[in-house]
Amino acid sequence: MTLALLLVTVVTARRGDPRLYPPPSAGQTATVYLVDNGFHTDIALPAQALAGRLSGRAAAAVTGRPWVLVGYGDRSFYIAQGTSPARALDGLRSLFVPGNPAVLRFDGLAATPDRIWSDGVKPIRLSPQGLAAMAGAIDASLARGADGAPVVTPGASEPQSGFFAARAPFSLLHLCNHWTGEMLNAAGLPTTPVLDTLPAGLKLDLKLRAGVG
Repeated sequence: MTLALLLVTVVTARRGDPRLYPPPSAGQTATVYLVDNGFHTDIALPAQALAGRLSGRAAAAVTGRPWVLVGYGDRSFYIAQGTSPARALDGLRSLFVPGNPAVLRFDGLAATPDRIWSDGVKPIRLSPQGLAAMAGAIDASLARGADGAPVVTPGASEPQSGFFAARAPFSLLHLCNHWTGEMLNAAGLPTTPVLDTLPAGLKLDLKLRAGVG
């Protein structure tokens, strides 16, 4: 069993792109932030990086703030709020039933996450090209409506935030943290999906393979 898990970990590991990451020691860099609450991760990036994209239209629909926090999750479980036995059962359904509809949540931030939260925030320096590639990957994660616009998903949300339909379905094999790893991999960082299942594993993965302290 251990050998099989190790084999899957190695086989599914994604290479980084040295053309994008790490950013050159001399020259421009861009900073994004990995934000986690112990079981879920989001990525915060400058709103300007999404300008002119489908994701930029989604962000503009809910916020005019300079930073955007983007996260992925199961449509039903992610939108629901509070704790209850019914929600716990819904969480199990989202993990073990395949093909669950998913959403992206866009939250507007008035400042960088490290100025809003005291912990659970990790800055990651990217090249400008890596940031553009990440923005493109976020863009590609959104479902498009018949009019080409992002598909709004109704649901309770805080001011300056909103949900939009995602293309990839949610399950135990494609969790929020896997999606975050995919976005970082698009920016050029090497990632390991098996390790990225939980935030602690994702942060360890980034430290070991990408040198993110």
